[in-house]
Amino acid sequence: MRMDRERSARTRAGGRLLSGLSLIGAVAVVASMAVSSAAYTDMANLNLGGSGIGSEDRFDIAVVLPDNTVVQADGPAGVDWDVEGAESLVPGHSVTTEIPVFNNSPSFDADVTMTIRVRNGDGSVGSAPNITAFLRFTARLSGGTYVFTDATLADATGSIGELAKRDSAALTAGDTYYAGAPGSDETVSLTVTYLDASGVEDYNGGQSALAVHFDAESVAP
Repeated sequence: MRMDRERSARTRAGGRLLSGLSLIGAVAVVASMAVSSAAYTDMANLNLGGSGIGSEDRFDIAVVLPDNTVVQADGPAGVDWDVEGAESLVPGHSVTTEIPVFNNSPSFDADVTMTIRVRNGDGSVGSAPNITAFLRFTARLSGGTYVFTDATLADATGSIGELAKRDSAALTAGDTYYAGAPGSDETVSLTVTYLDASGVEDYNGGQSALAVHFDAESVAP
């Protein structure tokens, strides 16, 4: 009887043990399934360009006045530019002016063109006879290259080439001009000739309202 009780006890104890192992095994399986059904996650954020995409440097060209100060001249009304002898120009004579233009961009080269334009729609000045048709224009760069020569108004346009980036801080209107990197500025010599041609006598007291227009496109360095 004792042996049967002991055997029975061992059997029950063994049954509990096995039952316990079976339960642990079940828990382990469930835990394993829970882990395998979820994915590890992570992330990476990249701030493109650091502080931002695009150059903080402003693309700009400007002109140097005769008193060596900077003027933007980028408004639609333009800036008055004195031309010595312009008010006394008569047929058969010419006037010339020197116009310094520079690339005011610290980081971008500038492809620059220049064009002679009329003001007031057709170049007229009040009720004075309009002499625009009798004017011819020649533009020459400091190195001797001609932008256009003896051109009519319609043909008075051309490239002055690429001006190198300033490669130093941009100047503002009213600043005293000082040169930037070599090749970042150019002086255009513009000559306006009043033809002594047939019919010009009918334009006695005539005038023409003109403007020089510089146009620039940025060139990536």
